[in-house]
Amino acid sequence: MTHTVTIITTIVLLFILCSEQTQGQDIVINEFMSDNKSTIQDIDGEFSDWIEIFNNSNSSVILLNYSLTDDIEEPEKWIFPNIILPAHDHILIFASGKNRLDANELHTNFKISSDGEKLFLLNNSAVIIDQTTPEDLANDEVYVRFPDGSSNWLKSINPTPSSTNIVNNQLSFSSDEGFHNSPFYLIITSILSDTVYYTLDGSIPKESSYIYSDSLFINYKYSTPNYFSEIPTTPKQSVISYKAWESPDVIIDKANILRCASYKNGIRTSKIYTQTFFIDNSIFDKYNIPVISLITDEENLFNYESGIYVPGKHYDPEDPEWTGNYFENGDKWERPVHIEYYKSDGSLGFSQDAGIRIHGAKTRHAAQKSLKLYARNKYGEKYFNYQLLPQKSVIQYKRFLLRTTMGSWGDNTIIKDVLAHEIVRDLNIEYQDYQPVIIYLNGEYWGIHTLRDRIDARYIEYTHGCDKDSVDIINGNYTLVEAGSNEHYKKLAEFIELNDLSYESNYEYVKTQIDINSFVDYLIAEMFFANKDWPENNQKLWRPQTSDGKWRWIFFDLDAGFGNYDINMFEHSLLSDNNLTWQNIPVSTFLFRNLLKNESFVNLFVKRYAEILNKNFTPNIMVHKLNTIKKMYEDEIPYHISRWNYPNNISNWERDIVANLASFIEKRSCVVEENISDYFNLTDFGFSCSPSVDISDNIILAPNPSNGTFFIYNNSAQNFLGNILITDISGKTTYLEDYLFLGENEKEYYNLTGLSNGLYIVILNSTIHSGRKKLIIIN
Repeated sequence: MTHTVTIITTIVLLFILCSEQTQGQDIVINEFMSDNKSTIQDIDGEFSDWIEIFNNSNSSVILLNYSLTDDIEEPEKWIFPNIILPAHDHILIFASGKNRLDANELHTNFKISSDGEKLFLLNNSAVIIDQTTPEDLANDEVYVRFPDGSSNWLKSINPTPSSTNIVNNQLSFSSDEGFHNSPFYLIITSILSDTVYYTLDGSIPKESSYIYSDSLFINYKYSTPNYFSEIPTTPKQSVISYKAWESPDVIIDKANILRCASYKNGIRTSKIYTQTFFIDNSIFDKYNIPVISLITDEENLFNYESGIYVPGKHYDPEDPEWTGNYFENGDKWERPVHIEYYKSDGSLGFSQDAGIRIHGAKTRHAAQKSLKLYARNKYGEKYFNYQLLPQKSVIQYKRFLLRTTMGSWGDNTIIKDVLAHEIVRDLNIEYQDYQPVIIYLNGEYWGIHTLRDRIDARYIEYTHGCDKDSVDIINGNYTLVEAGSNEHYKKLAEFIELNDLSYESNYEYVKTQIDINSFVDYLIAEMFFANKDWPENNQKLWRPQTSDGKWRWIFFDLDAGFGNYDINMFEHSLLSDNNLTWQNIPVSTFLFRNLLKNESFVNLFVKRYAEILNKNFTPNIMVHKLNTIKKMYEDEIPYHISRWNYPNNISNWERDIVANLASFIEKRSCVVEENISDYFNLTDFGFSCSPSVDISDNIILAPNPSNGTFFIYNNSAQNFLGNILITDISGKTTYLEDYLFLGENEKEYYNLTGLSNGLYIVILNSTIHSGRKKLIIIN
């Protein structure tokens, strides 16, 4: 029955195409290319844009005074000379801007925008007889009518200038890619009946690949052995504290991946189709965050010579921390990849070919790497046209990051950088938004990554509306220029060297060169979170290249934050000795040190720090954000652990969140208050930290007595984040929960009906809260 439906569908489709061809206009734009890199040269040896015109009638047509234009306000922009176009024949016109009317080779006086624009064909009465839609085409990609003269258009990698478009085949599929809750037979139809070849391992289909004949059974993958996840991605010896590769202890989740294309007489006649099929009985309820499938030839990632994900040829055991294939960079170490983005409900967000590189510094030799994805013309689409980050309204990206979970310094929380960015959201600085996602690599589960902005000129463009080609971006010591120039900052530094900023006029001049409020907020954020890998490292600033453009600061990479809550960051941030620490070479602390000479700046800094501590950085607000972010990740953590053995287990993950993040949040403000008061010799700077609070009177257990089924209710005006311990009257532990979050007026239900009758003590502890309650169990 299925085969009959497929045959009928194919016949109907071919009938429609043939009908469209016979009903089309006489003279049409049949094919065009807006980015000719290597397809065809003009008489000057140049690769110019081109347009193909087709006579769809049974008679010859004189093209004299017909015209082409890319601007309907100028309909006769380029007019044809006296040329005869025979019936069912083609003529090629180079859209080069050279404006030539030689019948041997025609050139328009305009070019085709590579970003896509409409093209119009007008007859000798200046009436529009055909027009195209604006198409964003890749290098050497064409937009063609298929077949010639029809109203059916498609993008193709098989350009056919001055000849028939019939070599452009299309494949159709009986089922869509994505989520399926049961196995099925997939039927592939080749419209031109060319032979279809396919692969199931991520490699490009060739004539040596599998031949499709009847159908493909897309089945469960529950028992399929691990393959890609068994390839070591770190050296055998541990080189630093980042997680080293381990073989998974279980068979990890997998998806079916399919790549296919048609061939005829040794020539590929269709594009390469790439699809992922997730087959699971509960697939539609399985994920609460998006799923990304990355598909590429195994050699691109894991080959000893050229694979970007392995130690490989470039690993040197004498320099283990900075060598390996994954430390190579630049265009030569970008690999082609296909990416499919699925929402948590299984609906497809986007699917396209792209480029992939390894991202980061030392995390490159963590077992799970950070990745950079690039949209480029040569892969097909110039942009990722999708709202990747839900916090932003941006719907077009040139590149983005998939950050590893293994970048944290000294703990396994995996969420500290995301948490820091969420906490600073309302400050006057630039920051990175985030979206946790699940990655499948060549059909194998690759765990949680966090999708992030990439900080570059394009980020500034969509964040502030500045032209990406008219901004300066530099690092903290201003020697590394990422966009534009550092000349403006060098002149500012020279001014500060020669002029004492304790004088108000000099300080006022500096304020015309930098956004002083942005700098103050940036300093407060970095110092509060105790970022050890700063300020010489992980500091970026930018300015628009205008006469009044001021430097602003970009907050990013807090993997080294939330460490020692007791650290005095004034000492860390004001070092000026090259021999003390690599993070703080004098040039990176230069601006802050000099600004502290000015009383107005000190007053601004102290007042703003107090305001932020009272408003944005209160423990209650930060703990609430911590719990919200934890919930985004927690459903997927067990699967992530099964893949990477990282974190070690769920209990350790939750314990780290309480011991490191929650503890830091609750203790840090008191330390900051003391540090600021001591450094500036203040008796009161507008903020007073909260002492430890006994919340016993505001915690309610009900019903009490109970049979072991009860709830704990937080009747206070503060969040509680800590642990819960229940003991019997002898002190023996009967229940322990490392992570308990109770927001204001929230309840947590418990079922401990297995406990014996008697009196128990319920102990709630966090770093600033404590409480004890009696619980009576009567069965």
